Amino acid sequence: MMAGAHAASGALAGVAVSGAAGGGPVELATGAAASAGAALLPDLDHPSATASRCQGAVTGVACRGVRALSALAWRATATRYDRGGYDQDGTHRHLSHTAAAALLAGLAAGAAALHWAGAAAVLWLLFSLGARGAGAGRWVGGRRGAAAAWVSVSLGAGAATAAVVLLSPPSPVLLAALVSVGMVVHCLGDGLTTAGVPLAWPVRLGGQRWRMLGAPRRLRFDVGSRWQEVTVQWLCWCGTPVLGAVVLS
Repeated sequence: MMAGAHAASGALAGVAVSGAAGGGPVELATGAAASAGAALLPDLDHPSATASRCQGAVTGVACRGVRALSALAWRATATRYDRGGYDQDGTHRHLSHTAAAALLAGLAAGAAALHWAGAAAVLWLLFSLGARGAGAGRWVGGRRGAAAAWVSVSLGAGAATAAVVLLSPPSPVLLAALVSVGMVVHCLGDGLTTAGVPLAWPVRLGGQRWRMLGAPRRLRFDVGSRWQEVTVQWLCWCGTPVLGAVVLS
């Protein structure tokens, strides 16, 4: 799926996670924004993805690192039954689209959040990604427009981060859960598309460690299929405040 649908589904999941943790309005809003950003993280394995272009050189370097690590994991663990899935070199829709990667990323975020500065850095990145996924800066063009969008998103994410860290910082455990759940929701969303995702890696299924899993074939659609993605996106965006109201009632 595309960034908008991923961010929307992540926001809905973030409200659910924060609500389960007993959060109030601030915590629910934080959870929605953080998990919306986390739901874009798996696509750091594609240079054209919103996540990879969101924060210039920072996410660009992260993209190259994720792609290299994914290709290395593919070469090291693929069996003779694996076919490469979405691509044949093990980069896009491979390592970062697994439950194992989601768990490790969550643990890393939780470890960073043991110190307020680490928590702030993680939240700033997640809020930036979430804003981009929701469409912030999409209407501007050209180099000046792109620079202005980068500045506005970065400053907005910074202001939101400062407010959260000062008013109600998430616990390391909660932040870890928001990151992991957001990434898993991304994988489940991509499981609705024709290519599927290797969610179960490194578990062998039918001799394959990179078995591409997803919804039943009749329910899948191509990436970018407009009406399906728009439907998913708006159902999730509309469901997010509704779920929040239910949690707080």
